Amino acid sequence: MNRIKLVLVMILWGSLGVFTRSIPLSAFSLSFLRAFIALPVLFVVMKMKKADKVKLSLLKPYLISGVLLGFGWLTLFYGFKHTSISSAVMIYNMCPVYVMIAAPLVLKEAISKLQIAVISVSFLGLSLIVGQNVLEGYGYMGMVLSAVSGMLYATIVLINRSIKFRVDNQTATFVQIFIAMIVLLPFVLIDGNILTVVKLDAIAIIYTILLGVLHTGVAYTLFFSLSAHMKSVEIVSYSYLEPLFGILFSVIFVGEALTFPQMIGGLLILGSTYIGEMLKDRRTAKEKVPAQVVTTDAYRSS
Repeated sequence: MNRIKLVLVMILWGSLGVFTRSIPLSAFSLSFLRAFIALPVLFVVMKMKKADKVKLSLLKPYLISGVLLGFGWLTLFYGFKHTSISSAVMIYNMCPVYVMIAAPLVLKEAISKLQIAVISVSFLGLSLIVGQNVLEGYGYMGMVLSAVSGMLYATIVLINRSIKFRVDNQTATFVQIFIAMIVLLPFVLIDGNILTVVKLDAIAIIYTILLGVLHTGVAYTLFFSLSAHMKSVEIVSYSYLEPLFGILFSVIFVGEALTFPQMIGGLLILGSTYIGEMLKDRRTAKEKVPAQVVTTDAYRSS
């Protein structure tokens, strides 16, 4: 049953690109509304779980993560709207590679020969995808911001790794998404596009509500509830279904065509990072690192 729930979460997150394309709002408005609509759901869950009160000083890293999460959503949604969904998904999923590059510098972790190989293969895959997109006439901005989204997620992972005193997942998630909403609010007001919500048709309104309730409130709650019942290696392996569903949905519902270079590029990125993450988590499991520390690396900012 836990595996079915995890697959459901990956299906929800994998469909983000299709939902984003189907809602005629700017990336600013979508990111803000996603957080705004999700917060009541997450608040109810937090109260039901009876989360302990925590000191404000312990929330500092989660406040920073919340800022990064807000901009991560914004840049990813912009990528979905200004390049192909499949390319945005594959470029965004370079995030484990950015963690591998930054960890030795930020956390003083050693980098292995396997990680160097993963980084090299992933960048080869990235060059194939970018090159193909340029040939198809896509602008650079969508691809650049998809990459920025992956970098922001990687920074969140590094922050999570460095946290010494953790709070419960429900409180952490609520705080991060609340901060994301606050940070995005000024940009939404300046953008002015959010006022067009009143002009949306019924289908677009339903999609927007689902984006906040299902893709965020329910999906985040399910994901973190499963972290207490599943091994981190298993969670990491299932998390790679998200980009696969994202690519599949873009082909089925948006009619995107995957070219041979894109398929090879995606295979190089997802395949190499999957192998790298699986081997890393197996090594971590042998070292008996607490489960909550491990699962933060499997945490998706989708």
